[in-house]
Amino acid sequence: MTKLHFNYKDIFRAFRLGFSAKKIWVGFQGLLLGWLGYMVLGYLAYLVSGTSIAAVWENFRLLPMPDAVAALPAFNVGGWILWAVGVVWLVFAAMTAGVAISKLTYEQLRGDEFFEVKEAWKQALKSLGALIATPVLLGLFIVLLLAAGLLLGLIGRIPYAGEMIVGLLAIPAFAVALFVVYLIVVFFFTFTISPAVIGTTKSDAFDNLFEVFSCVNDQPWRLVWYQFLLIIFARVGMAVLAFFSVKALHLGRWIVGILMNVGQAKSGAQVLYKLDLMINSAADTVRLVLPRWVEQALFWLPNWLHNAFAWIKGAVELPSLVTSQAPMIPNWSMMVSTILFSIFYHAFILFVLSYGMAVWFSGNTLAYLVLVKKKDERNLLEIKEEEIEIPEKLEVTTPAEEAKPTPKKKAPTKKKPTAKKTTRKTKKG
Repeated sequence: MTKLHFNYKDIFRAFRLGFSAKKIWVGFQGLLLGWLGYMVLGYLAYLVSGTSIAAVWENFRLLPMPDAVAALPAFNVGGWILWAVGVVWLVFAAMTAGVAISKLTYEQLRGDEFFEVKEAWKQALKSLGALIATPVLLGLFIVLLLAAGLLLGLIGRIPYAGEMIVGLLAIPAFAVALFVVYLIVVFFFTFTISPAVIGTTKSDAFDNLFEVFSCVNDQPWRLVWYQFLLIIFARVGMAVLAFFSVKALHLGRWIVGILMNVGQAKSGAQVLYKLDLMINSAADTVRLVLPRWVEQALFWLPNWLHNAFAWIKGAVELPSLVTSQAPMIPNWSMMVSTILFSIFYHAFILFVLSYGMAVWFSGNTLAYLVLVKKKDERNLLEIKEEEIEIPEKLEVTTPAEEAKPTPKKKAPTKKKPTAKKTTRKTKKG
């Protein structure tokens, strides 16, 4: 069993705990499933809104975004609903994988280095109802309180009496509004700490919600501080892994190109080596177009954040890999190779994101263990799992056997007590 410090020092273990083939693989599976569902629903959202598949592919490739290109029409109501369902699917697919990662981390900290991925996924899928119900129940309660505010506004439209009622209920309405703000904060933390709670304690929806409230109430500053650290750790981890992975790609491209780039392939008026032609064509299938409201939000960030983003992009050399003009592919064999390279590019991106995901959920597992120790004086690593008592086998009798008369048992015969031989001791005169 790993001995923890039960303070902020333990959060730095997230780098090492996240760098695990099992956890990265679980994160990869969750992101792949979530991304495929989001992509299908995103395309359907544009189709419902009157945009052709060709136009969506030309602008977004495999990651459609709403309100990102001025030339395309905006989503209608059906399109926004489909896109929102896609986002929810992506979030909960990632969170389900997060439960499995938290379970792997918890068992590793307890000393079980060989806990199987299959068992972790089984626990995650078994707890899927609790994972979904926790934010849903809290969200419905928030909506109910907001609906009460709308009702108060409707009452305020009553002549004369309405103004007086609103005035009398001003202080209670302010208290409810403040409580709603508090619930929104807790609602946000249900998406960050809930997978760790479920992965370590196998809690249901109400227990999970109680633990989230307990962490927010009893240890708010530690919770916020740990989340801030993990955001930095996840991004630094992804940047470092991407940097070395890109160097590995350049090395492989150089080694293979020594002999493969001897022959040239023509693409219109442009002459390219065969390997470069396939790589550039595959890189064109990777495209990220942010919505305009996201770009406007990024515009208001401080200059040092813009410089940090630019430095990270330059450090990992992503523009040289995924930004290029797609040349014409001369034959079918290169077309097949381009498709295979495109699959590899997307797998490479998911691999880097999966490490950040493993760092995030492993770190949140550590954070939850520390918070429980601080608020409840309990070390969850020392708690043993309850032993399941197997009931005795029940005798199953068929109707034919029940119809048979039960044989009468003979009463045991009592044996007559045998007379014990007594010996008399004679005294010698």
